[in-house]
Amino acid sequence: MNKTPQNGRKPDRETVLMPEVLDRSWVERQQIARIHPRNDLTFDFSKTQRIDSAGFGYIRALHHLYSQSGRRLILTNIASEHLQTLKSWPAVEPASSGIKGGSLFIRAADAFLLIVNQAVGALSILVEMLYWGTIGILKKQDFKRGALGEQMYQLGFKAVGIVGLLSFLIGIVLSLQTAMQLRTYGAGIFLASLIGLTMVREMGPLLTAIILAGRTGSATTAEIATMGVSEEIDALKTMGINPIQFVVVPKFWAITLTMPLLSIIATTAGILGGFFVAISYLDLAPTLFLGELSKNIHFKDFSAGFIKSVVFAWLIIWIGSFYGFRVRGGAEAVGKETTESVVTGIFIIIIADAIFSFIL
Repeated sequence: MNKTPQNGRKPDRETVLMPEVLDRSWVERQQIARIHPRNDLTFDFSKTQRIDSAGFGYIRALHHLYSQSGRRLILTNIASEHLQTLKSWPAVEPASSGIKGGSLFIRAADAFLLIVNQAVGALSILVEMLYWGTIGILKKQDFKRGALGEQMYQLGFKAVGIVGLLSFLIGIVLSLQTAMQLRTYGAGIFLASLIGLTMVREMGPLLTAIILAGRTGSATTAEIATMGVSEEIDALKTMGINPIQFVVVPKFWAITLTMPLLSIIATTAGILGGFFVAISYLDLAPTLFLGELSKNIHFKDFSAGFIKSVVFAWLIIWIGSFYGFRVRGGAEAVGKETTESVVTGIFIIIIADAIFSFIL
């Protein structure tokens, strides 16, 4: 850069004669990160013939830097077409969702409006999912043939191994910790009813839901988000196909049908883990354990576990779909929303289970 200081004193404005071609190679030599504005700066474009995108970006970034420092960047002798192009470029600073540095009430109002918008969007996805999955499916079927069976295989059958194994191990751990206390008081026989009721009413559906929230919920979010980023969702809308019915409804019915079955598998595996602890650690007879188990578990316990499993299944697909459809950006946004989907899904499932504990 050729700078023209005033004679004999500290300048309050610097002038830079810009090159004939303001391109990427010239911009890279300027090292904008090392620029520290101290005075106003004037760019003289009297000799400049061409400016490429890197040059325009350099000017806008430098303008933002000087504005933040309370200084001015002045452009002189710039061609009208270059000035017009420069004005058409978006501002460097990102758009803010609220008023930066505003009062506490303004920030609280911005946060409240953001929560309301997110809640409205989430409820919209839920209503569409329930409508197009029930009543709407009688009007039109915007999904490919065999999608339900494929989704049941992906969401249900492939999860049998991990659900059964983890539930079996959790059953062993819970039973062993409980048996250590019951053995002290000579009440080992109560292990059967305790582990049975725990797995049927609570741990079976809850463990299955948490596993599927991390497995199915994340996969749903990533799939829908990727379709949105690659403009496949827009293509479906252009063809007159409802994205909710095409993408979400097969998953909705697949997890609704397979989740109770997976909960039964998880419950059985957990009770089996407790059975092994009872006969190996407490020396209980198998017939005594099974008899005590059948005597203390009733139909209402199975119905409570069934209702929980169905509601948890809907929550998983709902939350996964909501975060998937709201993705804007590229691969980074997909990863971020997928992570938030899993965290939110597990959090909501635990809250729902706590509410069910007071109801059922």
